[in-house]
Amino acid sequence: MVILCGEYLPTSLRINLNSREGIDDNILKKIEDLEDVNNLDVLFIGSSHAYRSFDPRIWDTYGYTTFNLGTSSQTHLHTGLLLKEYIPRIKPSLVVYEVYPDMFSNNGVESNTVFLSFNICYDQMKDVVLKNINVKTINEYIYASYRRWKYPKENILIELDTTLKIYRSRGFVENKSSSFTEVNNYKRGKMLESQISAFRANLLYLKSLSIPFVLLRAPVTFIEQGRFPDKEKYDQLMSEYDNYVDYSQLYELKDSIHFYDYHHMNQKGVEIFNPIFIKKLQDSDMLEAQLED
Repeated sequence: MVILCGEYLPTSLRINLNSREGIDDNILKKIEDLEDVNNLDVLFIGSSHAYRSFDPRIWDTYGYTTFNLGTSSQTHLHTGLLLKEYIPRIKPSLVVYEVYPDMFSNNGVESNTVFLSFNICYDQMKDVVLKNINVKTINEYIYASYRRWKYPKENILIELDTTLKIYRSRGFVENKSSSFTEVNNYKRGKMLESQISAFRANLLYLKSLSIPFVLLRAPVTFIEQGRFPDKEKYDQLMSEYDNYVDYSQLYELKDSIHFYDYHHMNQKGVEIFNPIFIKKLQDSDMLEAQLED
């Protein structure tokens, strides 16, 4: 029934089977671009706050080769999949790990849909599906497995937004919007132990490969503060790491000018934030030390 629904029913009738429609197609372009990358200076990874915050073109002007492997609603479980899949080959000198609080309370259903729809880390996704028993995720896995068998040479169409949100290169999505849009104040949950465990495991993996990392909370608007119910628990977790940097409130950024919604910067904000962060890394010798090696 899942396969028949996926093949013949319109999207509006497939409530528990999204399968590519209405999801972020930029991830496929990222993976294609990543094939030509190796020996990076800096790898950015995390949620949409990663791929909409770090512009490789700005880092180019400072002499650093970078790639942005952020994806929509990327949970720590999915960060781990990407790290194990690509870190051994691209060998970054430094990993900037974006740690938006909500990703600790996210059940990963959206990322499961994206990864399965585009065959990202497919072999590892079986374990994720088994650990995260969810109707939508199970349906996506069944349908993705069917499509891999039925259409082994399927050429997935990439449809990129070329108006305000533009995929540039090396994983970065530029948002040129100059207007601020209010988003629904959706209910935020408590931090999940599964995501905390995955987060710790990711850091241990990077340490096992002797790859330095920086944990970073990207800038958000003032109104975004206080909307996370587990703030104290999050702060306690981050306090365990000396290399955590909190830019959630950056006074150089103005809510109505440098953001296009409550928690994502527009390009004006990105162009202010990136040089500030680069200088922070330079002052701490994290960039220079790695480049000299």
